[in-house]
Amino acid sequence: DCLFQITRPGDRIAIRGRQTHTFANPAGLVYTIGAFSAAGGCGTWGMPSEDFTWFPGYRWQVAFCRQCRAHLGWMFSSGTGAFWGLILNHLLFPSEAG
Repeated sequence: DCLFQITRPGDRIAIRGRQTHTFANPAGLVYTIGAFSAAGGCGTWGMPSEDFTWFPGYRWQVAFCRQCRAHLGWMFSSGTGAFWGLILNHLLFPSEAG
């Protein structure tokens, strides 16, 4: 854990009525993600893809930490907007840092 600031709790948003979603990828790995309107500490990798998207109408790109390059989730984009789906157990907010 590099402790680089990725996002803030105040950037949490609801997508399809919920802030938290749990999904499995095609390999069977299960992720619990939170939806965020901003994630300044993230970069994206790859071309946007619709393959196996968890949010119909949205394309996804892998999201990673700009400092240590750890995989943190995905950025989802559509013709009308975008949001970050970040793996919650990969994030640490200042109040949780101990």
